[in-house]
Amino acid sequence: MAISRADLFRGRLRSEPVQSVAPQAMEARIGAACLSYTGTDCRMCGDHCDRGAIRFRPLGRGRWLPIIEEGDCTGCGDCAAVCPVKAVSMEAVAT
Repeated sequence: MAISRADLFRGRLRSEPVQSVAPQAMEARIGAACLSYTGTDCRMCGDHCDRGAIRFRPLGRGRWLPIIEEGDCTGCGDCAAVCPVKAVSMEAVAT
């Protein structure tokens, strides 16, 4: 599209408003591949959660149940980045 100086000075060229898209809130989810489910003592995700949103409840026989406190999770993704088996994923929160 060619722009003439006359159109530019007369204000004939107007940009259309850009609609901003709000970032979607994310939350951590722990999948079945988590090492804690199989009896391997791994708490990397909980150790790297600055907010303390991941807690571990003992299940017995060396197994632990990782629990994410939904209200405390900020969706930063630090826990997903350190998981050695990629069992932690970030998912969009339904609003």
